[in-house]
Formats: sequence, structure tokens, C-alpha cells
Amino acid sequence: MHSFLLRVVKMVDRSSGKADFRQQNQIQPYDQGPPQGYGGPPYAGSPGPVTGQPGIAQPYGYHSTNTTVVVAQQQVPTRPKARTWSTGICGCFEDIGSCCAVTWCGSFYMCYLSTKLGESCCLPIAIAGYGALIPLRTKIRAENNIVGSICEDCCMVCWCPLCVMCQLSREHDHVQLNQEIVR
Repeated sequence: MHSFLLRVVKMVDRSSGKADFRQQNQIQPYDQGPPQGYGGPPYAGSPGPVTGQPGIAQPYGYHSTNTTVVVAQQQVPTRPKARTWSTGICGCFEDIGSCCAVTWCGSFYMCYLSTKLGESCCLPIAIAGYGALIPLRTKIRAENNIVGSICEDCCMVCWCPLCVMCQLSREHDHVQLNQEIVR
């Protein structure tokens, strides 16, 4: 306690009789900013930009810059509305050529149809009977967003495989024609 009193006595200004605590404790007035080495925000006259929150009043001496941030959101591709088949299952007479080929050369036409739809010509051989039409019909339906189900595909193939072959050929031709028009 004795050393504290000696320090206070040394700080007394002999001419005015007032104690000067600023020199001993290095207290600085508010308008001069923080003491050296202080890690707080810079004040007026100090280097470096200071950013504040937009719309909030900043204390005297702060430099405020507004920054605009643009967020670009990537568009999620939307799937077009589901549609129906371009022709019905019994529209065989809309394409008489495929109707005749299916009627007289059904097994060979299945190999041709598999190739036409981008699959192996061996698909009808690998899946016995007309069973190869089920994945082909499902593929066309899924790729072109056509309303239906796998169960419906199975039923159509089981009850009318020749009509399904004609319908698949017509649908493929319809899609190809529409893609050429769009290009």
C-alpha cells in the first residue's frame, strides 16, 4: 500500500495540484481510439476498412462499407408433365408396314425393334418368348415420361404382344420425328 501512495504522489502536477492518471495508466480519450496493441476494431484515422451490418447505426469513427452478396441458385431441371402414348395399343393400321412385318416375321421384328430402341439384338433371345417386350416397353415409357406402370406393361405384353411391338415402333418413330423438328 505504501508503494501505491508513492505513485499517486508522483503523478500530482505540482503547478495545478491535480493528479494526472492518464500518464501513469495510459488512458486515452475516446476520440483517439484504443491504446497501441489493442486488437479491437480500427478507429478514425487508422488503416484498413471496417464493415458493419447494413441498417445498423455504427459508433462515431467507424468506416462503413456496404457489400452486396449475390447468390446464384442453380435451376433444378423440372420433369415435363407425363403424357400418354402417341398412338393407342390398337393403332396398328396407322403404320401398316410394321403391322405386316410383326404379323409375318414377329421373331425377327423383335430383334430389329430391340436394335431400333438402342438395345442388343440378342435381347429377345436372352429373354424367351415375348418377355423381352416388357423391358423395352418400360424403357420407352420411362424415357419419354409416358403414364403407366410395369404391371400395365406386363399385362399388355401378355395379352397382345404383336400390338405392343407395333406400338413401340410407332412411339419410337414419333419421338424421333419430334426431336428432329425441335432441332
